Amino acid sequence: MQDEIAATLKARPQKVTIEFFTDKLINDALGNTFRIDTETAKKIFRTLDREKIIDEDCKLTDIGIEAIANNTIPIPVALEPYRNEVTKLLKSIYTGEGLAPSNERDQLNNKINTNFHKAEFKALWNKINIKTIYEVQFDTEKLITDSRNKLNAELNIGDRAYEVKSGELQQATADEIQNVQMFKETEVKHSKLNAAIFTNTAYDLVGEIVNKTNLTRKTIVAILKAISPQKFLLVRKNPEEFIAKCGKLINEVKASLIINNIVYHKTEERFDSAAVFANSGNALRQSEILKKHIYDYLITDSKTESEFAQALENSTAVTVYAKLPKTFYITTPIANYSPDWAIVFDKEKVRHIYFVAETKGTDSDIELRAIEKLKIHCAEVHFDEIAETEVKFAKISSYDKLLDLIQLN
Repeated sequence: MQDEIAATLKARPQKVTIEFFTDKLINDALGNTFRIDTETAKKIFRTLDREKIIDEDCKLTDIGIEAIANNTIPIPVALEPYRNEVTKLLKSIYTGEGLAPSNERDQLNNKINTNFHKAEFKALWNKINIKTIYEVQFDTEKLITDSRNKLNAELNIGDRAYEVKSGELQQATADEIQNVQMFKETEVKHSKLNAAIFTNTAYDLVGEIVNKTNLTRKTIVAILKAISPQKFLLVRKNPEEFIAKCGKLINEVKASLIINNIVYHKTEERFDSAAVFANSGNALRQSEILKKHIYDYLITDSKTESEFAQALENSTAVTVYAKLPKTFYITTPIANYSPDWAIVFDKEKVRHIYFVAETKGTDSDIELRAIEKLKIHCAEVHFDEIAETEVKFAKISSYDKLLDLIQLN
């Protein structure tokens, strides 16, 4: 019955508005989840309006529908990893795809289970729930100089371009029409758009970069004044891309300067388990019930995390484990950082009983960005401060790598 309702659903959104995007959850190819806030929704809307993807009535134009079909929708550069999801959202406006009501009988409320109340997990939680504050010192002048050099060397804003496709309409099946396969492409022409950008949008250039870097306005002004005029004028090409790339490059410089100059101090505050381990959302009933996790189901789109959880389930050395939610975090100079896993091992089988892990697809630090390196380094210093040698933290790529660290008895 719900499938029939979905097939005839007429109440789907008809307009592309800021409210349509706000609070939507989107995922990238690596399984990272991002919730679109109001500010990001405004940026998406402005981009679509400027590029004539939507008309004055906030409805999709023919240009917009074609861009959706070709997955070439112009979006803010920071959302590029989530392009497919943004395109899918827009496609739902005129097809209703993705808006069908889910079958509630296949959904389960993923609540904490008896593993959460085990003495072993409580012992680990009491060791890692201590909050810290950090203290960092670095040379501001060196930050300005290094940022200037990095921006001069690496800041590039691409020319705006467009393509014109020509084709022929041919006979097609219903499926081919649905998948926009009834056109035979005969020619594609690529051209640069040389016209200047005219917009009524006002940008607080300094303020936006301050928000992305947590530096003072004075420092950001000094950096922007120091870069070459040619680089600064790139803001004319695309203000939003300029802001995003400046913030990213400055954060990388900041991370490299901080990494050896940060200290953490314990506080009297602790994370509240009731707030951190709240309802973990809905899971599919068909998913396999986990035996050692503090929830019955693992909610993740990451292949690395799924394989790691299965290895924990199968290991006789593991007593209980938790996929740590984002509500448990370590403060860092870049942004809050949430480790992936908290694991308790059988004390009769390993030397290191308590473990907090970050799972990455690689063991190489070289492949990690400076910002990721800083966050992981901050976690190492944080856990050394609150638990010394009782809790071990490390970045690993697989359960086999974890076994090398815990030292089996």
